[in-house]
Amino acid sequence: MRNIKTAIAIFVCLIISELLHLEYPFYAAIATIISMENSVTNSFTVGKNRMMGTFVGAGIGLIFAIIDPQNAFYCAIGIVLVIYICNLLKWNKSISIASIVFLAIMLNLQVGGSPLLYGLNRIFDTLIGVSVAVVVNYLIFPPKHEYNLHIARKTVMRRLAETAEEVVNFGVNDDLKPLKKDIADLEKYLELCKLEFHLKKDLSQTMELIEEEVEICKNIYSHMRMIQRLYIEQDLVIHQRASQQLDSESLSIVIRYHIDCIIVEIEGLGLILPQQQ
Repeated sequence: MRNIKTAIAIFVCLIISELLHLEYPFYAAIATIISMENSVTNSFTVGKNRMMGTFVGAGIGLIFAIIDPQNAFYCAIGIVLVIYICNLLKWNKSISIASIVFLAIMLNLQVGGSPLLYGLNRIFDTLIGVSVAVVVNYLIFPPKHEYNLHIARKTVMRRLAETAEEVVNFGVNDDLKPLKKDIADLEKYLELCKLEFHLKKDLSQTMELIEEEVEICKNIYSHMRMIQRLYIEQDLVIHQRASQQLDSESLSIVIRYHIDCIIVEIEGLGLILPQQQ
């Protein structure tokens, strides 16, 4: 859907540019593409960073273009100044676009053209592009992060129950990597829901609960990883001298401890306890 929404946003952006008779609709279209993110909040954040960078780049570009546009030395000095100001203002994510806008003014300004007018036009172009991206992302097929969060949660719980039963009974770890990925996906959708401004209030209690569940899942995964390593260590001890049988028994006690921890954590999540063989 992000692909389709980007195309729609470009279409709308170019129609607006034509109606407003923009000289360079290219810049508005670039802002639209860059600002079309996987969430409305991210679109707004990226757009905001682009606007801040545009202001810095246009401001510095205006000053140097008045002095001598297309001068290689001034272009280099201007870039240093643009990056320094962005760092000073802690606008690190705006550095690239600020530098691009600065160079666009310095290198594309026509002979006899007004640097001030050119800079204002670039700011206006960017504002149109960012606004279109945010509005389209919000109104047309808005990202269903709450649905993805629900599906990811169910997937983790199912995988967790299946993997826990195998680990508790056999110490196998074939499914630990998929479990780790499922937990990471759940965290990703949780963060997206926490950032999405129109979901914060609606899902606040649910997100707090899921956040606790994620931590429990991580703990269970850690216990599973430890059991995996202990089984490998136990196999090495068993194949050594009989005098080291005590070490094998000690490892079994530690493995039992981690299994008990997994069972307690699983029970805390409300899942069916693994059937031990």
